[in-house]
Amino acid sequence: MGSIDTSAFEKFLIVQKNLSDTTVKYHIQNLGVFLKSVGKKNIESADIQDFMLEIKKTKTSWTYKNYLSLLRILFRDYLKQPELIEGFKFPRQIIKPNILPSKGQLKIFFDSLPSLKYQIIFLMLASSGLRVSELLSADIDKSNRMLIPKSHNGQTKQAWISFYNIEAEALLKGYQSNSFETSRNTVAHVFKDVSGKTGINISAQTLRSVFAREMSRAGVQDRYVDAFCGRTPQSILARHYSDFSPEVLKEIYDKANLRYFG
Repeated sequence: MGSIDTSAFEKFLIVQKNLSDTTVKYHIQNLGVFLKSVGKKNIESADIQDFMLEIKKTKTSWTYKNYLSLLRILFRDYLKQPELIEGFKFPRQIIKPNILPSKGQLKIFFDSLPSLKYQIIFLMLASSGLRVSELLSADIDKSNRMLIPKSHNGQTKQAWISFYNIEAEALLKGYQSNSFETSRNTVAHVFKDVSGKTGINISAQTLRSVFAREMSRAGVQDRYVDAFCGRTPQSILARHYSDFSPEVLKEIYDKANLRYFG
């Protein structure tokens, strides 16, 4: 096996594997780490084993899974050398109790955010269930309080539409600039900083879970919560459009009367 053409592999990830831009970016970054660690062109199964052993010892199971996903695509699909990656198993997922913050804790965290901009993002995430990348790229229909995420390039995430509550709407009316002009990494950094200051650990993913909890408490069926959170396959949306139309989803959302601070 000769040297790996990173640019050609990146095109393979985009075109043949149809992965999202973010996933492609992380795979290419991880590929660079892998190639630098191995340090030779003719890679053998033992080299992969040594690398993965080091990852297992020093990184999380999530990171191990990400590297294994990359290496499976690289050797099995791209280089057509499946024998090099055979026998490597994904780590078993250990489900732990997920203790979500109370509304009181949410308010403390919200009040500790450094600016109105991040308070808007906080409430938009908590009241829509969207991923932060979807929120930051979404179009806003203010007349319906509707968020319309841009379509993903990849296969795994299926964003449809969601909405934001009247608490977020009130803040949005008082903010003249575009509150979404920031990056996912910046939002993560701000949330991490406030988590450290308050002792309340909240991320964008936490707010997705909080949204699902509150909608469930309001009696919203799981299939609609999944639709708001972008977990419904496009095939289902296409076959059952009348069940998931914007009009139907808005009616369901409004009936839930989602509030955090009032």
